[in-house]
Formats: sequence, structure tokens, C-alpha cells
Amino acid sequence: MRRVTKKAFIFLFGLAFIYFYCEYLIYLVVVAQCAWPTLQNADTLKVLIIADPHLLGPFRGHWLDKWRREWQMKQAFQAIMTLHEPEVVFVLGDLFDEGEWTDHEQFKDYVDRFYNIFYVPEPTKMYVTVGNHDIGFHNRIWRGSAERFEKYLKAPSVQHIILKENHFVLLNSMALEGDNCRLCTTARRAIEKLSDSLRCAEIPSDCENGPKFNYSKPILMQHFPLYRTSDSKCTDEDSPPLPERNKQFRNKIDAISHEATEYIVAKLKPRAVFGGHTHHGCLLPHSHGDTEFLEYSVPSFSWRNRRNPKYMLVSLTPTDYAVNKCGLPKEATVVVTAVVMIITLVVLLLRMSVMGR
Repeated sequence: MRRVTKKAFIFLFGLAFIYFYCEYLIYLVVVAQCAWPTLQNADTLKVLIIADPHLLGPFRGHWLDKWRREWQMKQAFQAIMTLHEPEVVFVLGDLFDEGEWTDHEQFKDYVDRFYNIFYVPEPTKMYVTVGNHDIGFHNRIWRGSAERFEKYLKAPSVQHIILKENHFVLLNSMALEGDNCRLCTTARRAIEKLSDSLRCAEIPSDCENGPKFNYSKPILMQHFPLYRTSDSKCTDEDSPPLPERNKQFRNKIDAISHEATEYIVAKLKPRAVFGGHTHHGCLLPHSHGDTEFLEYSVPSFSWRNRRNPKYMLVSLTPTDYAVNKCGLPKEATVVVTAVVMIITLVVLLLRMSVMGR
């Protein structure tokens, strides 16, 4: 009887450990395999970038899928925060999957869930850009939805942030349509004003009353990619698979227009651009006149959109930067690990029974 009780205890303890490992520890184990890229300058800014979490709303998706994906994202994000300790976090749009359809109370619930899952401790800062699933595409933005997102997520259409003398410009991709809608004209005025400030900081002799900050080329953050006709030139390991990679992009839906791209590059002269939206990775060089830079497409952070979600660690100084792309555990890996561990536990208990005889 005591032998049976001992084996039952070992079995229950083993199951508890397997659950704890597969639902908590595995995220720490995988996240620990990635590290901050190094720069010669020791005083770097540590930046975490994620994109497209797509939290399910009240209309689509099964409750179990909703619970499971949010659990995975919360455990993964908190593992990243614990091990990497970033100084600032950027979330590049599509925070919500159904934000454009929600009423006021549903949207408030959305925001509360987002901040619960992607909790950042003091003094870490978090900034977000708006995505089409948050407020709708340009021609489908419901009245007040853009203002609502800006109010609750503190995310205006154009936002200029300075951290350790590194400049970040966050843009609303849907406000770059180029027409005379209020959202677009407001964004255009803000870009023009910011462009003047950056130019005065770069060449103080051109301005009588220049801005009170040191100049460095900005990092551009938005949800959409810059103009491209497809992902055919994307060859990263997490790029879209063929033949999806060769699928033609829809103008102003899959990427911002050629005109909008030329405009913001001419006005802001970025040294790097980060975006999301495609759910896949991509690294593309850009050359616009005398402005050359790399554009990074950040893969989705959600297991609903990818079998292998990703995030980016970026080390920054005002004159240099380096990027590491990091993976999270595949859902299949978690399942296989649990099955193998359970089988191993059962085999050990059976061997104990044989040896006991």
C-alpha cells in the first residue's frame, strides 16, 4: 500500500512539474537563448519591438483559442521582460483583432486586457502605433475610433519621442493616404512641423530659434511597411512561404503608397524603419536620394498568426544601432515536450514497479 501511495505521489508531482515547465519555464528557457546585440558604445538604449498581437474581441474566434493565445503571449512577454529588461517597448499596431467593430465598453475591456497581458514595470516605457485592425483601413475608419485609440493608448497619429538622444517617430499608417481627410491633414501638418524641427536641430545656423534637443537621424515606427509591390525580395527565414511571397500587394492596404513613402522619407530622413502588418519577417534596403536605410518587418507576436512568433531586440545609440531577431517556442514544441515528458514519467514508474518486485 505504501509503494502504491509513493508511486501516486511521484506521478502527481511529475505531472505538476510537466505542467509548470510547459506553461511557464519553457518561455524562460527559449527567451534566454537570445541576447541584446552589442555596440562599442556602452551607453546604449535597449529597445524591445513586437507587432500584431491581434487580441481577439467579442465577435470572432472561440473562447478557448482566445484564452490560450492570450496566456501564451502573456507568459512569453513577461519572460522577455524578466530576462531582457528593456528600457522601452514598442508595439507596432494591430493590438486588437476587432478594435474597429467594438463599442465603447468593449474597447475599454480590450485596453484593460492589453495592459494586463503586456504589463511593463517601472521605469520601462511603452509606446504603441495604431493598426488597421484597431481602427479600420483609411476608408473604413468609424467616426471617433481613431480619437478613441489615441485617448486610451496615448497614441497620436504623429508622435516624436526622444530617449537617450535617440529620436523615434511613430506614425499612423492610415493617416498617410494623401487625401484631404481630417486625419490625413492633421498628420501632414505634424510631419511638416517635425521635419522643420529636425532640420533646425541638424543645421542650427538655418534657424533663429532652433529646438532644444541634439540631432540624430530618427527611427521610424509604423504599422504598414513602406511601399513595395510584394514580399518577393524578402528572403529571411521567417519571410512568407512561396507562392505567398510573390503575391502582389494592394496599394494602401498591404503597404503605404509610393507617394507617401517618398514624402515621409524626404521629410524625416530616417536611419531605420520598423513595421508590422504582414505577420512575416523581411529586411529590405532603401535608397531615396541621399537617404539610405534598412527597413525591418517585424513578425507577429501571436501564435494565431505564426507557428513561430518573433520579437526584436534593438541596441541603440544616437549614431549606431544593432538588431537581434528572437524566437518564441513553437506550439508544436510545447505539445511534443509535454508528451515526451509524460511518457518518460510513465516508463520510470513502470520500471520502479518491476524493480520493486
